[in-house]
Amino acid sequence: MSTVKITINPQSALAIASLLRHHKELKQRKGLFQTRQVDFFRYKRFVRALKSPEYAKKSAKQPDIYPPVVEEGKTDEEADVKARLLFVALIRAQLVLPCSKLNSAQSKQQGLKLNKEYPNLVLSTKAALQPDEYYVWNYNPKTLMDYLAVIGVVAAILTLVCYPLWPYCMRRGSYYVSLGALGLLAIFFVIAIIRLIIYLFSLTFANQKGGFWIFPNLFEDCGVIESFKPLYGFGEQECYSYIKKLKRRKRRQAKKMAAQGGKVDAAVDEKKEN
Repeated sequence: MSTVKITINPQSALAIASLLRHHKELKQRKGLFQTRQVDFFRYKRFVRALKSPEYAKKSAKQPDIYPPVVEEGKTDEEADVKARLLFVALIRAQLVLPCSKLNSAQSKQQGLKLNKEYPNLVLSTKAALQPDEYYVWNYNPKTLMDYLAVIGVVAAILTLVCYPLWPYCMRRGSYYVSLGALGLLAIFFVIAIIRLIIYLFSLTFANQKGGFWIFPNLFEDCGVIESFKPLYGFGEQECYSYIKKLKRRKRRQAKKMAAQGGKVDAAVDEKKEN
């Protein structure tokens, strides 16, 4: 293993990062790193991506830019060493950074805000290159959607600036559209005020149930259609966030029951063996 040599071109690190940035073998997850959303993965997943047919095909065409990892007549250990050297090149170029995933208790200790969907990540001082060690991407190339979004924003600004040059029919149409939008906004505020008044009034006879709400999901973090479902409800029982909380609680209880069942089965097996 110590005799394994590989020639790494100065352009190889960036080229490999561009090729494998969204590779399916990485099985990337979203996390919060320094208050921004990033993609992170395990080291062993990156090794698998370097051994993938996609990388091998690219390496066969441009071996000087994409050094071969898996070669005929070479052992799997030698391939792992080559993958390790290529990954070190990406770390030195600061395209990937070692990190640690924090649980809820660790996040609170470090004063980080908890997020239900994305775990908190912190920078590690050392890259041990262990199979289950986490790494975060520090490289985000521009995609076609990014360029289309910029073009769309510029086109929208130019369209608004050129409003005096619009034909009369378009200006009249935009006037009615703006009136319709203001009308919908006014209706939304009226509904919000009415539901609050009804809720305060309902506390006199439905206080134990948490009050009566019209459109209980109106201000919940859900889709537009889900915001108006159901039409009414008591307290938190019909709220989207409350239902999600109950589902998470049921999943945790199911995992605990499964873990306890596994321990019982293991104990029974040990007794049988003894």
